[in-house]
Amino acid sequence: MRVTLGRKLFLYTGGTLTLVLLMTFLVLERSQARQWEEHLHAQSRAFVRFATPELLKLFRGSFAPGQDDAQGKVVEFLAVNRDLIGFTLISPGGRVLFQSPRFGPFADHPWPEPPAPEDLSGFSPGAEPLLRTLPWGEGRALELLMPAFGPTGEQVLTVRYLLTYASVDARLAEMRASFARIACLSLLASLPLVALAARRVSQPIQSLTEGARAVARGELDTRLQIANRDEIGGLARAFNHMAENLSLSRDELTAKNRELIEANENLRQVQEQLIRSERLAAIGQLAAGVSHEIDNPVGIILGYAELLLDDLDEADPRRDDVLAIIAECRRCRRITGGLLGLARGGAVRRESLRLAELAEATAASLRPQKLFRQVPIRIQAPPEPLEVFAEPDPLRQVLVNLLLNAAQAMGGSGEVAVTLERAEEQVSLTVDDSGPGVPLELRERIFDPFFSTKGSGEGTGLGLSLCRKLMEEQGGSLFVADSPAGGARFGLLLPVTSGEKSFDKLGDAS
Repeated sequence: MRVTLGRKLFLYTGGTLTLVLLMTFLVLERSQARQWEEHLHAQSRAFVRFATPELLKLFRGSFAPGQDDAQGKVVEFLAVNRDLIGFTLISPGGRVLFQSPRFGPFADHPWPEPPAPEDLSGFSPGAEPLLRTLPWGEGRALELLMPAFGPTGEQVLTVRYLLTYASVDARLAEMRASFARIACLSLLASLPLVALAARRVSQPIQSLTEGARAVARGELDTRLQIANRDEIGGLARAFNHMAENLSLSRDELTAKNRELIEANENLRQVQEQLIRSERLAAIGQLAAGVSHEIDNPVGIILGYAELLLDDLDEADPRRDDVLAIIAECRRCRRITGGLLGLARGGAVRRESLRLAELAEATAASLRPQKLFRQVPIRIQAPPEPLEVFAEPDPLRQVLVNLLLNAAQAMGGSGEVAVTLERAEEQVSLTVDDSGPGVPLELRERIFDPFFSTKGSGEGTGLGLSLCRKLMEEQGGSLFVADSPAGGARFGLLLPVTSGEKSFDKLGDAS
């Protein structure tokens, strides 16, 4: 189990409190035991100094067999001291003259070893009794040796008193029980306060931990609600300041990254436009010479071939050769016308037009052709009119090119879907076919001049390049993607006609 800071504070504080109480008890016990023992010693000294002369008055060397009353008086007199176990009268030579019975509850306890002879002599008149503590049974006993002197000042005997420490031990046991009760009550009263204090300390730290984890997850808007005015409160304020600075830094980095991405995208678009412009400029220079040097001879050849065709009969076998010459001459003119279209620039005259009507008119002009007899054109448009700001002829030319490419890709069989939609500030026109589609690696190359996926002699490779150029001149764009029908999708994006804002936008784009 994970030991939290709150638990540690509770355990450490509770353990420290328990240890302090235990140490206090040990110190008090030793001090109180010493005081009670000293009190017992002082009381016992006073008792033996008082009891010894009285004892000698009744003892005349021995207690005769008929002196039971005297012994009873002695016992009754000495029994006043409840700590007294018994006494012994010993001669200076160490001979036991009299040994009393053991009093009270100590009757079954044996006597301790007698004192050594050297402890019984050497006392001077008025000397303090000799005091020492002896082990006795399972406890201990207090031994006092009190000398008795005769009229001549000579020591006649020594009285050995044996007292118990039971009263001291009983008081110590009572004190231990009282202290245990007080300690338990103190712990029961203080531990909830310790737990509350530990909780108040650990809660802000736990909040700091959770806040740090949230910041590590990227939640830089995390703020700590800690109003303490201590070190933890200062740490919380520093954490909030750090999180705020991190949030500002992240916002600045995000904004700079966004600006960098936009700048890179603009640079890429400018670079692509520059590359296309360079290509178109090169093609324009070539087209200016080619159209002048080739178009005129081709026109002369075409004119003579048409005159020759008029002079030939329908059954003349040379008629097919002349038709081939005419077709190739017209193909040469289409190539030079495409080159001129890529190179030609000029003023764009935009106007507001309804895109659905333009699409319907374009489809109507293509439906009678042989290529579209088995390829129906289906147009889907919303009920509200979609108006764009563009030049109609280039837009019609782009749409015709896309429809012809779609029909050719399907091999004259299938369906072409033209879909018009409103997308925010733009109108989307998509042409979908069910042909083979355009591979991903060719989706940019198909817009390069002279690149074609058609067979030899079937295309010039200039159609889509011219379409993209025309769309950019109209302020729009041309893209290619996968069609839901399984073929290719070519789409046009044109700005809508929505008042002055769109007009200005399109004017800038032109």
